[in-house]
This record gives sequence, C-alpha cells and structure tokens, in this order.
Amino acid sequence: MKKIICLLASLLLSDQLLAQTMYITDNFAAPMRTGPTDAYRVRLNLNSGLPLEIIEVNDETGYSKVVTKAGTEGWVLNEHLMGSPAAKTRLVAAQQQLIKLKESNKKLSREQSDATQKAAQLSNQNTLLEAANSALKKELDDIKIISANAITLNQRNQQLIQENQQFKNAIDLLGSDNERLKNNANSEYFMMGAGAILLGLIMGLILPSIKRRRKDTGWI
Repeated sequence: MKKIICLLASLLLSDQLLAQTMYITDNFAAPMRTGPTDAYRVRLNLNSGLPLEIIEVNDETGYSKVVTKAGTEGWVLNEHLMGSPAAKTRLVAAQQQLIKLKESNKKLSREQSDATQKAAQLSNQNTLLEAANSALKKELDDIKIISANAITLNQRNQQLIQENQQFKNAIDLLGSDNERLKNNANSEYFMMGAGAILLGLIMGLILPSIKRRRKDTGWI
C-alpha cells in the first residue's frame, strides 16, 4: 500500500517537481538516502522546512533526487516534499514581516508626527505673515495719507509763498507811492515856503513905499 501511494504521488508530482524548489514537510525530519529506495543508506536527516532543489524524479520508486543549498545530493520520498515552505518557516517569515511592518508603522507614525508639527509651524508662520502683511498694509495706508497731506501742504505752502510775494510786491508799490507822495508834499511845502518868503520880500518892498506916499499926501 505504501508503494502504491508513493507511486501515485510520484506520478502526480513527477512533472511538477523537476527543476522546482520543494520543501521538507513540517511533520517530521525526512531521511535523505544515497539511492531511490529504502534499501539505500540514509545519508542525513533533513529538517522540516528545509528547501531542496529537485534534480530528478523516479516515478517507479516514488523518490526524487534533490540537492540542498549546501550542495549535498540524495534521494527523498516525494511524500516528504511539498511545494510551499513549512508552517513554522512561514510563521517565522510572517513574524519577521510583522516586525518589519511594525517598524514601518512606527516610522510612519514618527513621520506623521513630524509632518503634523511641521504643519503647525507652517500655520503659525502663516499667521505671523498675515499679521505682518496686515501691519504693512496699514502702514502703507498711513504713508499714503501722509503723502497726500504732504502734497496738500506743499501746494498750500506754494500758494502762500505766491500770496506773500504778491503782498510784498504790493507793499513795495505802496512804499514807492508813499515816497513819491512825500517828495511831492515836500515840493509843495518848499514852493509854499518859497512863495511865502517871496511874498514877504514883496511886502517888505511895497509897504515902505506905501507909507511914504501916505506921509507925502498927508495921510495919517
């Protein structure tokens, strides 16, 4: 019965096993023999989950010729071979993968925390920039108002300068007129004085003559 089972297994696996990597079942250690039957001596016992490279399949005996990664060749029953790693091997691989995933998750959590802190910093910087922008805008508005007032004051100052110049010109003109009037008045005073002196001289000359004539005529 054992030989029949081995024969059937070998027939089913013969086409699939060749040039493929197979694994020792995880139920027990499998013997590697020097030949393709139970009559050959056991070269070594292969641990469960050990990967083997299939070299040759003997359909009659149900054995396959295999080679280990270390280069040891021998024959192993097909029923001791399976196409996937042993459960404990897969468990170890899964545990290692889980460890890697946990480490990756921790790394992602740290990166997320850093990204959150960076986002908070950027948000604070944005708030500060908005405040600075608002202050600059207000300062610019104040400068515009001051500039407009300065322009108005400058225009008013220019207007006052022009008005002051006009007043100065008017004062100078009035001074000239006043000086001319003074000169005219002095001339009139001089003429009046001269006339008075001349009149006095005339009177001085005429009055004695009149008095003499009165004496001569008997006028008292």
